[in-house]
Amino acid sequence: MDWNTADLNSWPAKLVSRVGNKLRSSKTFTQESIAKNNAREADRRRRREIEYARRNHWDIPRQSHDTGRISMSSTKQGDHVNELGEREYSVFSDGSTLVERPDHTDMLHRLAHYGSFDSLVDQTVEHRLKDPYFDSRNPHNDLLRRSTKHETMIETLPEEIWQTIAGYLNAADAANLSISSLTLRRKLGAEHLQALDRLENKHFKTAFLLSMDNRLPDHLLCFVCNRYHLRTNPGSETLKIHYVTNPVYLCPNIKTSVLPRMRLTQGRQLPYSFVQLALREHFGRGYGISHESLARQWTSESGWNHRTRYLTHDDHLLMRVVSQVHVPPHTSLTKTAERHILYDREEYVPYFSVCAHWRDGLLMDLCKCALSHVPPPPKSYIQQLKEAPKINRALASPNFIVRGCDTCRPARRCPECPTEYLIEVRMVEDPKDSERPFKHDLVVTRWSDLGDGSSPYTSAEWAAVNGLSISEEEGGHAYNSFSHVGRRAVSGMFESRISGTIPGERMLSLNPKNKKMGEDGHGWY
Repeated sequence: MDWNTADLNSWPAKLVSRVGNKLRSSKTFTQESIAKNNAREADRRRRREIEYARRNHWDIPRQSHDTGRISMSSTKQGDHVNELGEREYSVFSDGSTLVERPDHTDMLHRLAHYGSFDSLVDQTVEHRLKDPYFDSRNPHNDLLRRSTKHETMIETLPEEIWQTIAGYLNAADAANLSISSLTLRRKLGAEHLQALDRLENKHFKTAFLLSMDNRLPDHLLCFVCNRYHLRTNPGSETLKIHYVTNPVYLCPNIKTSVLPRMRLTQGRQLPYSFVQLALREHFGRGYGISHESLARQWTSESGWNHRTRYLTHDDHLLMRVVSQVHVPPHTSLTKTAERHILYDREEYVPYFSVCAHWRDGLLMDLCKCALSHVPPPPKSYIQQLKEAPKINRALASPNFIVRGCDTCRPARRCPECPTEYLIEVRMVEDPKDSERPFKHDLVVTRWSDLGDGSSPYTSAEWAAVNGLSISEEEGGHAYNSFSHVGRRAVSGMFESRISGTIPGERMLSLNPKNKKMGEDGHGWY
């Protein structure tokens, strides 16, 4: 006997069966009762439709019919329901998709407005099928469709007024106005476009050509020729040491001119073309290259290690260069040894990355001050007694964590360009030296804002970093980093995006006295 089998003769089973018989109706569902229920539901649904039509001010409520095919048996009976109370649909019927029947009246109303002139002001009607030369990949086609109403308003003004308006604009804006529509092109003529070829309007022509940058993904604007050149390897450009042997585009004036670039460190430069490519990426894939692909790490012959990294922020390219080198204790350093560590003896320029104003400020004095804090190796009491009859506890156990002083510890910002420096002395491990693996490194970190990539001659940030002057006719003025950058530092914007933290040092001026002596000064060497 199975203990899990229910005993139908037990009193709980008898109680459940009797209660179930009382609650369960013994009434059988006939086809006549099903038809009455369907008629009642249809009448209730009809009243709801009439009430809904009355609230929405309809004259006649819309009729809804079943679009499914009914079986032969149910069609004869006329109630669309089988003997089980279920509706029968065919797999080939429209109702088998379980979607609403399309409203053909609404479709006819939509077709009545298609191609009409009553909605040209609000929305653009594209006649793509009528134009055999239409190219959907060219975004300029959308700009050529103008409203008839707006063209009429432009046509009502005489040519003299439009010429007066163009006279108040600069050469680039006047040229853009003359090609904005066919009506303005006819009224203003071609004189504003021809004026861009004048020598005094060179930078305005550059600004005019940059407005087409998002329509030429396979080309790059050359600022020497002031024209677009075809890229040799679109989307796969690589920043290398010798830029001339790996050009981004083939410029016919490359042998008679110098393409704009910036010095990074000893033997390394950053061409302006890569600044353009990194900032063009926001137009879409293929317009440029990722700013992460510009990051590099190398070791120069002088022993300095360099790491570069780039970041785009508010359509500006930010750069960070970290340079470090092993330094000996300050007790063994002389003035000549300090200069050999810091300077390139061929060009008398620091090995690490600097801006164009490094001679005017305290940059090199701060580096020499940081070198003076490198502690000597520990000297035991016996060694001290051999030299002199006295003992110094600080020499026996020196502090190898160098914090610097109030002069060299704070971060410094160049007042003439958006460049900031942080000078540190860190303790690192040298795996190549087994006798003395732990050493001190002089670490110089530079952050710079390289501008928006508009032009190497008119971009305020790029020109300031490289020491170029922008005339007032070109919209330039003396760059003041403390007023342009503001309270938030370039290093703070960069590090907050990379690591989520910012340098914990206060920011001071690199040139507190604002003395611009250049090579005539004595502190830079």
